[in-house]
Amino acid sequence: MIRIHLSLEASSPWQQGEDRADIYQYFVEVRANTEALLQAADQWDLDLAPFPTR
Repeated sequence: MIRIHLSLEASSPWQQGEDRADIYQYFVEVRANTEALLQAADQWDLDLAPFPTR
């Protein structure tokens, strides 16, 4: 399982300064097996291949 925390730029625009959500308040849990994660990483590399390294 991978836990993805949504904060900062993912927060609502009206939540600024002291009203901003805690960094660990909102998250999504993604369940995937090792093979699926490796396949996703390989696909990510293929998708990024046309773009130059910065």
